[in-house]
Amino acid sequence: MNKSVQEKIDQFKKLAKTQGSKREPSPMNSGHVDSLSQVIRTKKDADDFMAELNAVIKRS
Repeated sequence: MNKSVQEKIDQFKKLAKTQGSKREPSPMNSGHVDSLSQVIRTKKDADDFMAELNAVIKRS
């Protein structure tokens, strides 16, 4: 690999490590409510939704 490319990759890795540790985790509940999050509350709901979605994709 080109030496300058490898140096850039190393710089980005170092930057990612330093920036990543300072970042605070984002909250799970952002206050944004959409229809899908209101409907899918359980694993069974999610499984049913994915089954219907896959059926639609297969039909198209």
